[in-house]
Amino acid sequence: MRHLITAFLLLAGGAAFAADPVDAIVGKVGDDIIMKSEVDRQVQLYRMQVPTDPTTDDSLRKAALENIIEGKVMVLEARRESVAVADADVEEQINQAIQNLRRNFPSEDSFRMALKREGTTVDKLKEKYRSDTRERMMIQRLIDKRVRPKAAAPTSREVEAFYATHKDSIPDEPEKVQLQHILIVPKIGQAAETRGQDRARAAMAELRAGKSFSAVAAKYSDDPGSSGRGGDLGWFGRGAMVPQFDAAVFGLKPGETTKQPVRTQFGFHIIRLAERNGDQVRASHILVMVKPSAQDIGRARKTIDGLRSRIAAGEDFGTVARTYSHDNDSKARGGDLGLVPVEAFPEEVKNELAAMKEAEVSDVIETETGYHLVKLVKREPARRATFESVREQLTEYLKNKKMQDEYNKWMKDLKGKHYIERNL
Repeated sequence: MRHLITAFLLLAGGAAFAADPVDAIVGKVGDDIIMKSEVDRQVQLYRMQVPTDPTTDDSLRKAALENIIEGKVMVLEARRESVAVADADVEEQINQAIQNLRRNFPSEDSFRMALKREGTTVDKLKEKYRSDTRERMMIQRLIDKRVRPKAAAPTSREVEAFYATHKDSIPDEPEKVQLQHILIVPKIGQAAETRGQDRARAAMAELRAGKSFSAVAAKYSDDPGSSGRGGDLGWFGRGAMVPQFDAAVFGLKPGETTKQPVRTQFGFHIIRLAERNGDQVRASHILVMVKPSAQDIGRARKTIDGLRSRIAAGEDFGTVARTYSHDNDSKARGGDLGLVPVEAFPEEVKNELAAMKEAEVSDVIETETGYHLVKLVKREPARRATFESVREQLTEYLKNKKMQDEYNKWMKDLKGKHYIERNL
C-alpha cells in the first residue's frame, strides 16, 4: 500500500506529478484562455487512473482540451440563458463541503485551531469554494434543462433487443461469494504517535536550520511517490487532497511552509507551497508515516484471536461483528458484504476462501489492512449471463448511451455558437 500513498492523498483519483515549466496558451473560448499546464494536468491525472490505456499522450491532450472547452462553453451558455442558482443553494453546497471537512477533526475546537494554524477561517474557505461551486451547479442545471428531457428511458423492448443482438459478447458472470466480515486494525498507541511526532519535528528543525526542503524530504519522507522528487506533488486543485491537507496548503502563500506538521490519516505532513494559479497550486510535502508498533500489532492479534474463539464457542458472527469490527461500511449489517466477485478480494482472502464451505468461519487472515475473519454465507459459481441477471445493467447502459448521444448533439450545436480556438 505504501506506493499508493500519494494516490490516496489525491482523492479525485490521481497521484502526484511534476509541473511543466514551459507553459503556453493552447485554447480559447470567447475571451477565456486555456493554458497547456491545465491540459497536461488532466492528462497526467487520467494516466494515473487508467495506466494501461494505450492511447497516445497527443490524443489524450486533444481530448482533455476538448473537455475543458466544453466546460467553459457550458458556463457561457448558462450565463447567456440566465440559468439561475440561488445564493442559498450555493451556500448549502458549500456548507456541506465544510461539514465534510469538519468531520475529519475530533472536535469543533480542533477544527478551528487547525484553520487558525494555517492562517485561514471558515469564511475564507467558503469564499474559495464559492465560484467553482456556482459554476458546477449552473452546468448541471443547464444539462438538466437542455439534455436530460430528450433522453427517454429505454423501453423493455429496447433492452431485450439489445440483449438479443449482443448476448454473445456479454461476459460471463464471475464466481461470487456472500461473506460476513470482521476487521481488526492495529490501533496506533501513544508510543508510535510520539515517535512519528518526534521524527516530524526533527525534519522541521532541519528546515529551520536552513536545509533545503528537497534534501529534508529525501531524508525523512515516507512517501515513495514524491520523496525522490524532493517531495514535489505537482499541480492539483482545491478538494483534490484529504481535507486537513487541503485546508493547510490553501492557507499558505507561495514560498511558505506549514508552521507545524499537519496530521492526517496517513501521518504527519510538512507542506510547502511553491506556486499558485487561482484554485490550482503546486506544492511539496514531507510525509512521516505513523506505523503501529509491535505491541500495537500484538494487541490487535490478541483481539482477533479472542473473537475467533468466541465465535467457535457458539457466539453469533453478526453480533460480534456489530460490536467489535473496525469495518465501518459493514459492521451495522453484522459484517455482511453482500455478493462480491471473488477476484475483488486480496490474495490472502481468496486463498482462504478456496477451501471454505458455506457456513464456515475462516482462520485469522492477515493483510496490509489488518486482521480479518470471514464467514462464507453463500457461494455462486461462475455462469453464463442471463437476460434477467443483466437486465438492470443493460437498462442503465442504454439510458446512459441515450443521454450521451443527446449531449453530443447538443454540444455540437452549442460549440457552433461560441468563438473557440484550438492550438494543439
